[in-house]
Amino acid sequence: MNTCNSANSIKLGKLLKRFKLTPKNKQKIIQEAQKDYSTWSGLERLARNLEFNNSLAKQKTIENS
Repeated sequence: MNTCNSANSIKLGKLLKRFKLTPKNKQKIIQEAQKDYSTWSGLERLARNLEFNNSLAKQKTIENS
């Protein structure tokens, strides 16, 4: 597993804690953050989108039960 030792890693950790994400979705955000052209607003947008899609999936499974 690649680790990022910088001041931005603290900010990335706070971003990951702020949203209720699955481990798989957290890994997607970390991979996106490692790209040279990623921005914080783009990472937050991706996190919100993944969280929303996860909540929709949970609602569908509850309704089908």
